[in-house]
Amino acid sequence: MMLKRLTVAAAFAAVALAIIAAGAASAIAQGQQNGGPPAPGGTQAANGPTPGEAVVSWQAVASATHYRVGWVAYDDYNAAIAAGRDWLEAFTFVDLANRGQTSHRIARLTPGIDYAFIVGSNASRYAAPTWSDWASLTLAAAPVATSCPTTPPATAGNGATPTPTPTPTPAANVDYDTDDDGLIEIASLAQLDVIRHDLDGDGVSVHADHAAAFPNALDGMGCLAPNPCNGYELTADLDFDTNGSGRPDPGDAYWDDGHGWLPIGDPEMEFRYNTVFDGGGHTIANLFIYWPEGSYAGLFRVTGEDAEIRDVRLTGVRVVGQSTVGALVGSNNGLIARSSADGQVSGKSQIGGIAGYNSGSISNSKAVVAVAGSGHTIGGLVGSNTGTITDSSARGAVTGEDGGEDGHVGGLAGSGGYINNCGAISGSHATGAVSGEGDYVGGLVGYGSCATISGSYATGNVTGEGGYVGGLAGQTSGAITASYATGDVVGESDNVGGLAGQTSGTITASYATGNVTSEGSYVGGLVGVSGFETKGYFSHSNRPIITITASYATGNVSGAENVGGLVGSRGRNGVTRTTNSYAVGRITGSGNVGGLVGGLDFSNGAAVHSYWDTQTSGVSSSSYGGTGKTTRELQAPTGNTGIYSRWNADWWDFGARSQYPVLKYEGMDMAAQRP
Repeated sequence: MMLKRLTVAAAFAAVALAIIAAGAASAIAQGQQNGGPPAPGGTQAANGPTPGEAVVSWQAVASATHYRVGWVAYDDYNAAIAAGRDWLEAFTFVDLANRGQTSHRIARLTPGIDYAFIVGSNASRYAAPTWSDWASLTLAAAPVATSCPTTPPATAGNGATPTPTPTPTPAANVDYDTDDDGLIEIASLAQLDVIRHDLDGDGVSVHADHAAAFPNALDGMGCLAPNPCNGYELTADLDFDTNGSGRPDPGDAYWDDGHGWLPIGDPEMEFRYNTVFDGGGHTIANLFIYWPEGSYAGLFRVTGEDAEIRDVRLTGVRVVGQSTVGALVGSNNGLIARSSADGQVSGKSQIGGIAGYNSGSISNSKAVVAVAGSGHTIGGLVGSNTGTITDSSARGAVTGEDGGEDGHVGGLAGSGGYINNCGAISGSHATGAVSGEGDYVGGLVGYGSCATISGSYATGNVTGEGGYVGGLAGQTSGAITASYATGDVVGESDNVGGLAGQTSGTITASYATGNVTSEGSYVGGLVGVSGFETKGYFSHSNRPIITITASYATGNVSGAENVGGLVGSRGRNGVTRTTNSYAVGRITGSGNVGGLVGGLDFSNGAAVHSYWDTQTSGVSSSSYGGTGKTTRELQAPTGNTGIYSRWNADWWDFGARSQYPVLKYEGMDMAAQRP
């Protein structure tokens, strides 16, 4: 026993050291640093009454609205850290509303395994927790069965042992929330299907299908006090290919005459309120929906503002709908976290790999989905986004057809917000090829509107048959910060840029490296045109200011008129100020060609401490701003001296004498910028 205690102590010490090494020590108190409640004290873990159970206890935190209880096997933790994952990603968590409880029972753990436990207190369900100290426990092993002497059975006259008549076991009431976490456990497609008859997840339903899927239920579906149920959790992998044919066909249980799965919920009766659907990391395979005339299509139709979908994995998805279509949910107004989808999604308008429309929050999620739309607003992750997208990604071809003037096709989001209803994208990326027949096509976002984009990037090639085509955004009037695009950009009309086709916002510490080609005008290595789209004109004293700061472009640029190494044309109802920026790509055009800025359209501006390479560009002039320098002059300074004396050394790395400056703003990858 003493040896085992020493082993556990040593293991726990190793975990603690690993946390510090992973930089998690500063995260433990993050919630309190953000004004959250104090951490729960006195965290302890003990074996529960049944093998495979643990009871975690803590001291009450009166100011907490929620607790987050987490657990991890030491081996799983060490494997996650070795794989470079964040320490929090190794844990399994459950969220509990604070009802004064100071303990929680966790079931379905592995007996004989060393576990670590942690408890966090939250100021709200989605706030950063303030974490307690860790507790460790070696889970008690299952008892060993022992055999008892039995009386030899009587034999029949022929020497055979008679078969006893079995005694029927009466059906017992079952607790379907065995771990008392407030979530009804889902272990079959039938149980997943009847969620539609209990959308708020409280376990109360009078539908016959519901009773058949959950037989012998206790009152309230076994959601015992003090934890009434408010949602569902998967406890097993599910597969819609029920006959194992490898494709959707009439032999599958949810074929429905070729329509497949009926999405859960209704736009008028959302999977809603505080309902939770926790996938627990389990996989739902081969979801098939064919609803070409239907709207709000996906595993779920619509989620409400307080709904939460987390840790769900969809594989082999095939979803077809009319509008507002996604693999996971048609329209998301709540939270989607740590979820993924791969497969194919198509429809007409508002089509996305994860969600057709998002006004809520999507975080740590990804789509590896081929997305196609025959109308407008098509995106690799979401079709239309007026909410937030954080630390998420899309990989897969995105195609928009017949979009017209409102095409809105993007590698991550088709549109990123509308006036007075702006979305935000941070720490996210898209890597698939993007093509659109209409206007507003971008590697990350097609129509950015007033959305903010930060710490994000796109690497796929972008092709647009209309106007407003960009490697990152087709159009934006918001802020782009610490972001970049590396794909080639091809347009057939006006306003085409390596980063943005058109901007009337701000661009800070961002860059583009792809080649930019268009048959139209207003073509730039970074931005096609800087200015507002409005057809009216601002007064001379009231023109908006558009800024491009600490940014650069290296791709070759080719267009008709108003072609520039950095900006195709400056103006159009705004004053553009370019500061501490440069361009080095070759530039060709039929008129108004400039090394830094190609043309000037109805307005003015200035380019301060900004340069273009006269040798690599093949252009010796830039009538509307910028200073021409030779390659040697641009590469000679190895610090913010000479021509770079006004450039911020905290933002730029000036490299060696044979290198151009690259950005290091907020940890941007310098090596990736100097392949």
